Amino acid sequence: MPASTCTTGSAAVIGGGIAGLSAAVALRRAGWKVQVFEKSQFKNEIGAAISVPPNATRVLDRWGFDMKKARPVPNQTMRLALAHDLSYILDERYPDLVEEVGHESWSFHRVDLHRGLTKLAQDAARSDGQGWPVEMNLRCEVASVDCDRGLLVLKDRDGTRARTVKKDLVVIADGAHSHLISDLTGRPSDLRRTGRSIYRWLVSMKDVLADPDIAQHYPPNQLPGFISFSDPTREILWVSYTCRGGTMLNNAVVHDTQSGEGNDSLWHSPVTKDQVLKMLGEGFHPTIQKLVNMADKEEDGIKVHHLFKRPPLDSFVRGRALVVGDAAHVMMPTHAAGGAIAIESAASLEVLFRGVNGGDEKTVKERLKLFDQLRLPRCNLTMLASNAGPRWLAVPGVEVEVRRFYKGPLPPAGTLPWTKEFRELLFHHDEFMAAEEALAAATTAVETTVQA
Repeated sequence: MPASTCTTGSAAVIGGGIAGLSAAVALRRAGWKVQVFEKSQFKNEIGAAISVPPNATRVLDRWGFDMKKARPVPNQTMRLALAHDLSYILDERYPDLVEEVGHESWSFHRVDLHRGLTKLAQDAARSDGQGWPVEMNLRCEVASVDCDRGLLVLKDRDGTRARTVKKDLVVIADGAHSHLISDLTGRPSDLRRTGRSIYRWLVSMKDVLADPDIAQHYPPNQLPGFISFSDPTREILWVSYTCRGGTMLNNAVVHDTQSGEGNDSLWHSPVTKDQVLKMLGEGFHPTIQKLVNMADKEEDGIKVHHLFKRPPLDSFVRGRALVVGDAAHVMMPTHAAGGAIAIESAASLEVLFRGVNGGDEKTVKERLKLFDQLRLPRCNLTMLASNAGPRWLAVPGVEVEVRRFYKGPLPPAGTLPWTKEFRELLFHHDEFMAAEEALAAATTAVETTVQA
């Protein structure tokens, strides 16, 4: 859609992370004028990498995301070793994902993914001519949202409440610790600590390959992907994979939260190498513990953030507002699905709000209803499965809860993450197609009613 034929719809996206930027890109492509309100100086996705499987890279590919500049690494295997002796107990390979699904599974440095999305949002020289560039409002915190009227109350920089802004559509994407979710649901957020946390850090692959003991686990001729080390007795899982063109190794260690470990109010807090090594203890082979001492200071050292859960929402919409990303569905990292599901939701927004006039309240609310019908089953299925852990559907009660929202096919209860049955459920999904079909069905239903 050329910029000259854009609709008059105006949208506010609250939060400038991956979910918020994806929503902003989608609405821009749909022809809306979009403003992002981000309370930080700039949302800087630091200190970690992120896996983006084919259900989400399908969206990035359609948007023309610059993979060459972002330098992601293909994710084509999942290898799992026992932590105490480094013996491998699982080697799942999926090198033909492009042939199987049509799109690659990529591992990004979060900064590179964030920058690429920012460019898609703000680039004035879009080759397809779609939409106005997104306006970024930094150091601009939203104090509250009147979802029914599309009103935002902004805080001044001194912390006091300032002006109000009215929009035709409001997207809440302010993360797991969202203070605005209550404005949508009408009740306090019931975010809960799980008692689990993650250490995250990056290591230069030059350092990894310079150590012959560690290098044997990361040979250059091996299919790229997850290499994980498990201490099942203490339920500690160390996941590693490369990013940034294979030059950096991302490490994430999921463990029981230790005393004095970070601040609940921060999504990442610094920890020392000694703290990490103490937690790993004798359960992890000395070879793999060397990666702790290799933590790259230039990449912000080692950080920790606590893991939270929240019961599934019964709706993602209210009035003229909707919620996406971690604010909508707080996920454990079990299936590396949180970011991907947020990008999927953006695909729905692009299809459902394409060509919609923001002043047409009836149509806006009809499209929000469709968004809810599309995303509630898919998002809650993924969140409940992820939060149940690697055994997911085998955990008592999980499938019953899933079926409250999702009525489609499920793999056998014992299906492991990233196996073929798992991939078919989560990776084969095409949200563009799902949204187009839902919109066509709704349009047909309305036409039939009018004719009758």
